[in-house]
Amino acid sequence: MSYIVLARKYRPGTFDDVVGQDHITSLLKKAIDGNRLAHAYLFCGPRGIGKTSCARILAKALNCEKGPTVSPCNKCPACEEISKGTSFDVLEIDGASNRGIDEIRTLRENVKFAAGYGKFKIYIVDEVHMLTTEAFNALLKTLEEPPEHVKFIFATTDPNKVPTTIISRCQRFDFKRIPFKTIVDYLIKICKSEKFKIEKEALYAIAKAGQGSLRDSLSVLDQVGAITDRSIQGEDVYSMLGLVEIESLFDLTDAIGAKNCTQALKIFNDIIDKGKDIRQFSKDIIEHCRNLMIIKIGGKSLGKLIDYPIEIKELYLKQSKNLTVHEILRSLDLFIAAQDMAKTTETLRTPLEIAFARLTFTNDSKESVSNTNQQKAAMPSRGSQQSPSFHKFSAVGMLKNKKGMVSISDSNENESEQSLLEEIGQGDGALHPITIELIKKNWDALTFAVSRQKMSVATFLQEGFPLEYKDDQITIGFSPEHEFHKKTLEKSDNTRLVEEAISLRIGRALRIKYQIVDSENIRNTENEEEIVQKTIQAFQGKIVNKWHKE
Repeated sequence: MSYIVLARKYRPGTFDDVVGQDHITSLLKKAIDGNRLAHAYLFCGPRGIGKTSCARILAKALNCEKGPTVSPCNKCPACEEISKGTSFDVLEIDGASNRGIDEIRTLRENVKFAAGYGKFKIYIVDEVHMLTTEAFNALLKTLEEPPEHVKFIFATTDPNKVPTTIISRCQRFDFKRIPFKTIVDYLIKICKSEKFKIEKEALYAIAKAGQGSLRDSLSVLDQVGAITDRSIQGEDVYSMLGLVEIESLFDLTDAIGAKNCTQALKIFNDIIDKGKDIRQFSKDIIEHCRNLMIIKIGGKSLGKLIDYPIEIKELYLKQSKNLTVHEILRSLDLFIAAQDMAKTTETLRTPLEIAFARLTFTNDSKESVSNTNQQKAAMPSRGSQQSPSFHKFSAVGMLKNKKGMVSISDSNENESEQSLLEEIGQGDGALHPITIELIKKNWDALTFAVSRQKMSVATFLQEGFPLEYKDDQITIGFSPEHEFHKKTLEKSDNTRLVEEAISLRIGRALRIKYQIVDSENIRNTENEEEIVQKTIQAFQGKIVNKWHKE
């Protein structure tokens, strides 16, 4: 018999075998027990987490000889044919290759015929979001009122592309990424069954590479098990996937924290000499800094946000004590900028080496003589130097603007962000009280942070104004004519984006609330800068709109 890959060999055959989706399987079993089966289901979620497997199990539960039952036997002809994909009553359709209106017309004609020997005729459409608009429209009426013997099960990794008219006719189930620990435990079970000898470090690396996808993790395990005849070690996984060992990331961060540029460049060169992919390294170092930021801000209470075992989390906690929030955020900014720069340069390593130099740079005597007193005053007090402020008409400043426009501001973006961090206490590593006055004063800087993530959200946000800060919640007011802006920002994705951007800038987890208030309470020229007030008085004008400090 030909070899069967692990992802197929250990594909779940019953609801109880499904890993990490108990919230889905329990509801489906209750629906079967209560005889409250819908005519159409929509399974949403990332790849490799059990959507199609659950669809097949549901089909077997309905057409099993003992069915409908929550525990299909997997032995009767109906169950075996569904498992093999050869059943005439359960048709699996690939939405990517059968996406046109002609295929849907054929489906509409075929639903009229009863099932062959099963109780239901079931259509499983994978990647349903790939269907064309015309195909979706042709499916609407049949989907809303199908024959009693027909069931539809749709699966998609991108539910946002599925028309709302289709979603409203289905029962939607959202599958979640499988937790790190759950994947590790399942891999241990598979290794025992397959008699693999594997180290813990290798298990962690495989689960991490899977990124919440059990199928991806099993594929990596399958591949690693095939290339080695000894026990599977962590270096085997790192070498095969081009990942950087976690120890190297900690050593590199220690060198950056110690302002040792030479050591940082040596470690980076060793990583490249081992054949690691620089693009993957860039992602790994950004994620490493992100994990440090999470631990630094929330400590052990936010440990569940980091997909590593407790031993690694303890190392993150220990290393975060040697860094301030500002240093971690600055590292994130520089590594993300290096990642963007690498897209426009021929070399991939130079942008990262520049980032290491900026993070570890310290003044020497020659440069201290050449620098002006004003530049010296702008230097951070802990020895790490930021880039000096560009002159407002410099060519470099115009390039940084990315729009060819000259900034007329004497202070650049880095300075405004630095002042905000220092004012709320991040400059010395302490968490000082946050007030509504501080938030109002730095509202432009906060909305600019949002614009870096999504400009349209920041544009809507600037139509509002911070009203109240209480219990880590910022209330933002909008005038009645901007009710559309408020409703748009209240969408879960936009609210989460705003909360993450502002929390990252302030260094504390915050919640955002939107509220409609009178227009007079929103704009108050007394909060404007003095030069703005004088300009308004001189020209007898008023503020129509404000924009970000780009």
